[in-house]
Amino acid sequence: MDALASAYASDSDDDDRGCSLPVAPKQQRATEHRNRIQEWRVPRTAVALDVSRKPVPIASREACVPAIGIPTGRYVSKRERAEAEAEALALAATRFPVSVEPLPAVGGLTNFDVPMHILKRVKRFEKEGVQRSRLPRELTVRLQAHTKAVNAIRWSPSHGFLLASAGMDQKAHIWNVWGETKQKNVRTLSSHTAAIKDIQWSLDGCHVLTCGFDEASRLTDAETGSEKNVFREDQYVNVVKFHPVEREIFLSGGSKGFVRLWDVRTGQIVREYSRGLGQVMDMDFNPEGKQFVVTSDIAKRNASDKTIVVWDFKSQIPLSNQVYLESYTCPCVRYHPYDIAFVAQSNANYIAIFCGRPPFKMNKYKRFEGHQVSGFRVECNFSPDGELLTSGSADGKIFFYHYKSTKLLKVLEAHGHICTGVSYNPIMPSTVASCGWEGAILVFE
Repeated sequence: MDALASAYASDSDDDDRGCSLPVAPKQQRATEHRNRIQEWRVPRTAVALDVSRKPVPIASREACVPAIGIPTGRYVSKRERAEAEAEALALAATRFPVSVEPLPAVGGLTNFDVPMHILKRVKRFEKEGVQRSRLPRELTVRLQAHTKAVNAIRWSPSHGFLLASAGMDQKAHIWNVWGETKQKNVRTLSSHTAAIKDIQWSLDGCHVLTCGFDEASRLTDAETGSEKNVFREDQYVNVVKFHPVEREIFLSGGSKGFVRLWDVRTGQIVREYSRGLGQVMDMDFNPEGKQFVVTSDIAKRNASDKTIVVWDFKSQIPLSNQVYLESYTCPCVRYHPYDIAFVAQSNANYIAIFCGRPPFKMNKYKRFEGHQVSGFRVECNFSPDGELLTSGSADGKIFFYHYKSTKLLKVLEAHGHICTGVSYNPIMPSTVASCGWEGAILVFE
């Protein structure tokens, strides 16, 4: 018995020293699998940012997320799992930073003071695009800050509630037209030292370009009002026009007949279009930007010869000879937004229609008549859908014509003096703005 007891006692002691019972094959596989998972996991305290490692290009953001240790062996609540995933994403953001381009600054300039019904109309345009234009009914807004005549007004192409104006008082203004506060003039630009003849918005709506009698064109940030660049010339600059496709270049035309192409990034002249013209009165690009039309004035030997020339944008070659044979100046010219044609405002008190293809013949059977020009720089403009044509008048009225039939649709009593400019809103097609010699800007809806 003692021998048996000693034998069993030695076996028990061996078990205490580390002997184990045999493990079933299925249970052993589960144990090995669990141990392997524990090796793959990274404890929270062990996660550290390796600055020396460079980020490797990956196909998706999820591949950047490091593993975060989640307790095993017990139930993990949704809150704990969400915290672990958030920690993983935050760590991934520090390892693989993502560059985000800032939004256009103009939105911060105006969105704080725009009525809700205007914002709804802007959002509707973003969803549906260009809508059918309608005739305005009544005067809704009057803007007054210029002390002299207003030469040009331009709606912002990206913010339908912004309007820019340029005047003979050497100042340009940016207006929040439907601002709920009394101070609708959100920005005043006073960098010019002489009268301003023209003003244009950049394609993104973040900058304005002005020109005038100080022989310079000036690019200004609409958000801050700071001047970005100055393009100096040896002539009075009467008109500037951004390219409709390439946003970094623009044309300028002046009193000596030179039409120059500028690069806003370098501030240098890229091309020059010259044909011994007189002063350039106006110009406009076709919608594709492949050609542009220039109207100017040539005076020789007491005889006045007026001319309209179409240029090829890239080759710098004139595509037409003199296409307007009457002895009247044309202070304004505009391409149709969709039709292959352009119109020219004539001092003979009518608007002529020209074909947009060579040889650019004038339509002798259709013209827009009823308003008065009388030698003043009176502008005309198309509605966004191209169905309507509107024009100012020397008697202060605004005239609306149907483009296809040339029928006079409506006349609005607007200004007490000459109405020099009128423009349709590109986003809200039933809204029209006008300017005049008394310094007032009127908005009709």
